[in-house]
Formats: sequence, structure tokens, C-alpha cells
Amino acid sequence: MGSTVMKALLPVVLVGAVLSAAITATPADAARKKKTRALAAVPPAASVVQPPADRFLACDVRVRDYLREGGAVILATKVEVDDARLQLNIHHEYGEAGKSARKYLRGETEDEMRKSLRAILDEYAAAAKAATDGRAWYVIVPRKIMPDVRPDARDNPGEATGPWTAIVLADVEGRCRPVAFYQSVDRNKLDPELNKKLEE
Repeated sequence: MGSTVMKALLPVVLVGAVLSAAITATPADAARKKKTRALAAVPPAASVVQPPADRFLACDVRVRDYLREGGAVILATKVEVDDARLQLNIHHEYGEAGKSARKYLRGETEDEMRKSLRAILDEYAAAAKAATDGRAWYVIVPRKIMPDVRPDARDNPGEATGPWTAIVLADVEGRCRPVAFYQSVDRNKLDPELNKKLEE
């Protein structure tokens, strides 16, 4: 008889236990479930439309600012480092730009100058890599846009000047860096197609 009563009471006890657990669910549990449902509703990152990358990468603004009154921009394809003279030889889509303006060491002591040297060589190595990766541009601009193309240069009164100057910009780790300067660009030595770009 007792065994029969126990069998009859067992389902009632189990149902009571389940109801008790459901009733005692905390507000934190409910909030957690709500957050999980909300996360499931957010589309995966791959489906979010990203704006297309600019062809000049981090130099998008600088290139266009320099070209606001004419000029031309072409891809720099190779950067050769002359670590003795602290200058670069730039190659581009239409040939060779030639040697850039030289950099000068700064500092009062040898240690300060050595630190300056290290910084220049690191910058040159980054420029060479950027050109190899297709992240460097040779920009020819009117002198009125960049009247002082070499802010760090010493006076060189014998250097020829003309209506065109040039700068090489590189995207280095997501930042646009000027890496080489040309005080004067001789249009007579440019490829005819590149010369045509300057007239556009």
C-alpha cells in the first residue's frame, strides 16, 4: 500500500521540482538569454559592406592635395638605397627618376648623428619595401604647390630649378610618408607619355 502511494506521489514531486526551478530563474539568466538572441541577429562581419580601399591607400589625401593645380602621379616600382650618400634612386612606371635630394644628418654629437643616421636608413628601408609592395608613388607637381621641396636641405644655390618639382610618397604601416624629393624635374628627359600626363 505504502509503495503504491509512493509511486503515485513521485510524478507529482518531479513536476513540483521542475516548476520550482523554472520559477527561481534569476533576472540575470533572462538577460543572458536575451543578449544571446540579440547577438544571433547581428550579421557576421564578412557580410558587412566595407568601403573600397583607395588606390593611393594612406596617401589618398596628400596625393590629391599636391595635384590640385596640375601635375601627375605614377607608381614608384623600385627604390634603390645609396646608404653612403643618403639618397635614393627611384624607378617608376615610365623609367627612372634618378637620384633624389640627399638627406643630411642632424645632431651636435656623433651619438646624435648616429641616431639620425639610423632613422634615415630605417625610413629608406621602409620606402624600398613599400615600392616593392606597390605602395609608393612618384608625384610631379608645379613648384608653386611645393616651393620648398626640401625643408631639411642645406642651401645649394647652384642647383637648377624649374617649374616642376617631385616628391615620392609611400604608405608605410598605414601612414603616408614623404621619402624622396626632387628639387627640379626636367620635362625634356621625361617619357613622352608621362609628359602628356603633365599637360592634362
